[in-house]
Amino acid sequence: MHVKIPIMPKTVQSPRVSIIILTLNEAGYLEKCLKSVRRQTYPQNKIEIVVVDNGSIDNSVEVARSFGARVFINKEGDVYENWAIALHKITGDFVYMIDQDIELRGKNFLQKMLKPLIGDRRIIAAFTRKYARYDQAWVTRFLSYHPAQCDPLYEFLTPPLKKSFVKEMNDYTLCRFKLGIVPPFGRMFYRVKYLKKTPNWKLNKVSDHDLIIKCIKSGYNLFAYVPKAGLYHHHARSLRHLLFKRVRNLRMHYLPENETIEYRWLDINDRKKIIRLLAWVIYANLFFPAFARGLIRFFKYKDWALLMEPIVTMTTTDVILWGFISDGVGRNMLKQSLKTLIGKPGKAANGTFGQ
Repeated sequence: MHVKIPIMPKTVQSPRVSIIILTLNEAGYLEKCLKSVRRQTYPQNKIEIVVVDNGSIDNSVEVARSFGARVFINKEGDVYENWAIALHKITGDFVYMIDQDIELRGKNFLQKMLKPLIGDRRIIAAFTRKYARYDQAWVTRFLSYHPAQCDPLYEFLTPPLKKSFVKEMNDYTLCRFKLGIVPPFGRMFYRVKYLKKTPNWKLNKVSDHDLIIKCIKSGYNLFAYVPKAGLYHHHARSLRHLLFKRVRNLRMHYLPENETIEYRWLDINDRKKIIRLLAWVIYANLFFPAFARGLIRFFKYKDWALLMEPIVTMTTTDVILWGFISDGVGRNMLKQSLKTLIGKPGKAANGTFGQ
């Protein structure tokens, strides 16, 4: 495959942008992702694409190279190691870390994301929202009506984005993130100069949400929300695929590494939060309350996928619960939650789990 990469004329203030993509056996999605990058009107000679492949057996590597990407192969590393490897390969002034199943929305995505960063040097990163598209699987469309593509359980567990709003600007909203109330947006368009001043740059493993926590702890707490930029994230091909990803991530990342992960979805030492979570489990399995919410959202957005709210709510909640019950670390966390509930809290493990 040979793709002609257009060389765009230089414009005023065109800093170099590095885009990191992790790949593993999804050449079809990767091609769409890379086309969305090369479709940008931003000067192409200012765009660097860095791909770290986890040992694909399809033609993902060839596809990446055909779009002019710098490709590195690390078959043994996990996703967090590969993010760290990629970060130390970039040469850009700004960096955006995305997955192979993501497409940039529109041809001016990069300009929209860069505008607040260039205009306000206090901002460490910009972020945008996910959008639903008619050709996506119904479960992906369902998730995409939440700006961070959260399913109902994670939406319930995490603070709303509006809590971080500081000031509405013309093309973005200035946000201040605080420890303990960080909204669930992990995909950030970072200013590299500031990122290098945080502990993130010295790590051999990097996770998206923990990047944010370490930035906040380093004094960089201003972010820009740019909803007009937008992403299409082909997150799941079916409900079964979504549930598989939830269980896989729980068992491969969040439970084994719960002692070191800093971004918390749930504090199992907080009795009020445990009570709220129990109430949620009951709500999720009653079916009809979630159906009512889905019906309201259906009339608002006119997408039948939203009528699946009770199914998605029940299955995602119960599969996560089963993931905890069937794992030793998870069972210990459930036991600690029970102790917290009856008023006998002890020193607990980090109550972390997520997407």
